[in-house]
Amino acid sequence: MDTAAFLADAWVSLCAALGAATVLLHLQDLVQRPEIAKRFQFCLWVLVILMLARIGHWGGWGWLFSAVTNICAALIPLAALVLSEGLTRRHAPPVLKQFCAWGGVIFGLLGLFQFSSIEITRLAGLLLFQLFGLGGVALFVLRRDKDSLSSAENRTINWISLSFLLILPFLATDFMRGTALDLPVRLGGVAVLGLCWLSIGMNRSGLRPWDTLRGFGIVIVTAVLLPLIFSGIVPVDMRSGVQVMAIILSTLMLLAIWQAAIALRIEDRQLIALREIADVKGQGPQASLNLLRRAAGSPDVILVEEADLMDMNLDDLRVSLSATPVQQLGATDDEQVNWLFARFDATHAVFLSGTPMRVVMLNSPEIATLDSTGAALRAVQRMARVLVHEGPV
Repeated sequence: MDTAAFLADAWVSLCAALGAATVLLHLQDLVQRPEIAKRFQFCLWVLVILMLARIGHWGGWGWLFSAVTNICAALIPLAALVLSEGLTRRHAPPVLKQFCAWGGVIFGLLGLFQFSSIEITRLAGLLLFQLFGLGGVALFVLRRDKDSLSSAENRTINWISLSFLLILPFLATDFMRGTALDLPVRLGGVAVLGLCWLSIGMNRSGLRPWDTLRGFGIVIVTAVLLPLIFSGIVPVDMRSGVQVMAIILSTLMLLAIWQAAIALRIEDRQLIALREIADVKGQGPQASLNLLRRAAGSPDVILVEEADLMDMNLDDLRVSLSATPVQQLGATDDEQVNWLFARFDATHAVFLSGTPMRVVMLNSPEIATLDSTGAALRAVQRMARVLVHEGPV
């Protein structure tokens, strides 16, 4: 076994598995329709298992890794078809359904038994099956009735269609080890990372396709330049340079997916706050408390009334909270506010009203990460104060 080639292949595949797992963990932030989420979940699980199992398959770690790899590889066209039908809200042609279903069964069984006498034929057949299957799915998606779908749905489908264009050429490299071409590294994992990168940004309305393509371009240029610079310091042959390039490319793409997932959670927190402000109902302290509970994602909020603060200097506390209506644990030197944090085991103090004195204490460490500027919580606090005195505007 070529150790350098195995390490490069394994790293690219591991990055792809981690990228798919990242999307899987944030799927509820990406897909609002439960029926689509289940289909997407199935596709991602197939990819995660495939990317991990084939490391053991390439390393010769036993029959189980090879069997799982072959079965998951045979399921890829079917998984893509299942997702595409959900996204387009229509059934694929029966011929395409039967092709993907029966192909998955046949090549899955052949991979399970692994007849050595037909291994080369099986691999060639699997490659053609995947290319024709994914090509058929891409054609089905492109020929959809766009007028029957919303602009958001069409935008999502366009993202997925672009990923199919990435998958087809890269997928073929997984079958070329040991052939006359004998590419230095298998790039199927890079295609999976591309799919994950597109998926993590498909429902971010402020993100234009050009922004993502520009990001792809920057990552690719960086992945090409770094090995060239490195080769000027430590001479390496062309084959090793390509392997290093693939390792850098997959690593940068994984980091971009992870960063996009974090940004998505931050944006999601701000959107939740805006939605709760827009949908607020009722008035009075209880309505304010419910608003803060939902917008902050903290069910254990506590409303502290003036009667609960009689042992404190209310004038000083009122001045402190009026100046900074939202205060965070560890970010203030006010002894009284810090005592409130300790007494109610809270991370945030939200000023609700001065006369009578009302403070809402909430425990939500996640807010410090997802709303680092505090803008969303300050906006909710202002609406909460309006509800206490006047009701919704």
